[in-house]
Amino acid sequence: MKKTALAFFLIFFLLFSWVFWERYEITSCFNTPSCVLNNAGVTKGIVLMQHHENEWRLVVYQNGDLTLHILKLRGNIIPEVEHHVRSVKTYADYSPISFKAKSVENLEHVKEGVIVKSNGTVKVFKGNSFEELIQNSVPCQGFVTICPKCRATLGESWELVRLGHTNVTGGYLIFPSKDKCLSAFVLKILPHNSTHDFLEIEYPVGIVNGYIPGLNSPPIGNADIPTNVSQYFESAWGILVMNNEIILNPDPWSIAEELGKCRTVYKITIHSNGTVEKTEYGIPCWMR
Repeated sequence: MKKTALAFFLIFFLLFSWVFWERYEITSCFNTPSCVLNNAGVTKGIVLMQHHENEWRLVVYQNGDLTLHILKLRGNIIPEVEHHVRSVKTYADYSPISFKAKSVENLEHVKEGVIVKSNGTVKVFKGNSFEELIQNSVPCQGFVTICPKCRATLGESWELVRLGHTNVTGGYLIFPSKDKCLSAFVLKILPHNSTHDFLEIEYPVGIVNGYIPGLNSPPIGNADIPTNVSQYFESAWGILVMNNEIILNPDPWSIAEELGKCRTVYKITIHSNGTVEKTEYGIPCWMR
């Protein structure tokens, strides 16, 4: 009887030890930037890494594409890592602020924070230093007059890093901001010549720019906010300003996907004559 009990105890102990070790290995890897990149199969062109709770978001730029890798840690006893990938075409060249996987080999565990290349050095922004990343945020209403010579200006924010897309700009990367209507991302499109425009993107960690096919639209000029629409800005995650119109939440489907079921997002177009168009976007409860 004692031998049987001892055998059961040894089996239980070995099983418990194996489960404990497997869990430790998986969670330890998940908190280590280089291990996460290895599991995602990413070696270069890394623009940004964000770790938030049980989720990593990796943004990679290669050959005109921005790709967002989302890795989530699921399960309690022996966790598993889910890997989701999404890409968008982009007009901007993100190479100047990208880095290779070997740049994070010496970084220890990162449980919360953002990893970016700032002034030529790969850095981890976390805790109070995260404020450094968003200290240049601009209130949404500020985009209305930020660049009157531009053909278009765009500013967006989100708690988590994500990809946005509009017909005007192609794809773009959104830096996180702690306020829905404080944008840590500014995109400007300025006239260059008869065939091309100049695209400039201002991030908290630096500026990237390049030339894109011309939009064939006039500069914004003096864009004023009609007095009867100021309340709409409070619900805006982002704002696109073009000639004769202001568009709030220019990429509503991306926002709706992040919010999840039973949530509604409005794309609001404000015309210079004061008229407002509202279109509702969202994922119904029964689809989740």
